[in-house]
Amino acid sequence: KGVGDNTDIVEKEMYTLKTKGGDKLVMRPEGTAAIMRSYIEHGMGSLPQPIFLYYSGPFFRHERPQKGRYRQLYQFGLEIIGSEKAVLDAISIQTGYQILKETGQEITVKINTLGDIEVRKEYLKILKTFYKKNIKNISPKDVARLDTNPLRVLDSKEPATVEVNEDAPTIIDNLNTLSKKHFKAVLEYLDAAHIPYEIDNTLVRGLDYYAHTVFEYVTYSEN
Repeated sequence: KGVGDNTDIVEKEMYTLKTKGGDKLVMRPEGTAAIMRSYIEHGMGSLPQPIFLYYSGPFFRHERPQKGRYRQLYQFGLEIIGSEKAVLDAISIQTGYQILKETGQEITVKINTLGDIEVRKEYLKILKTFYKKNIKNISPKDVARLDTNPLRVLDSKEPATVEVNEDAPTIIDNLNTLSKKHFKAVLEYLDAAHIPYEIDNTLVRGLDYYAHTVFEYVTYSEN
């Protein structure tokens, strides 16, 4: 429930089943919820903060897999809990970057910000207004998302919506002072670590608890 009612995890990814005894189970689609449960159950909030944790193992997604992917996947994740310092965002990014560099591929980081809760709330209003003005030009699938998860429309892969999104208002242009300072600091840390990045205004996350920095790794090779 903590990941939100109208997220991809709840609507598409959760692999639900019923046991012979009538119990309803969900095969885990991601690792963050379990990490947070462990943090709370073991009283880690009373320890010196921040807490650095990682997880790895099999996960399961019910949605139809993309080509070359399977419903069972293996994932490694890093969580840093107990501080909002920008340097910790940069540490997370750098850790993943160094791991992927060992594969020998060239890597760049796509990065964006969602601002804090207040920024996101105001930005969603601006975004909804924009899409309603262009509602005839976006795909029916994305029209349905407007009332449930408008941020997901921003990173839609539907050709019609992609074209509309070229003129969509960006969250970077609507940041408050605190969010702007946080994002600027993250980018400065990445510059200092010589990590290549590209700001992508359509990069978002559909989970309700996300704030500030969001990022993805893009790998490519000359071969």
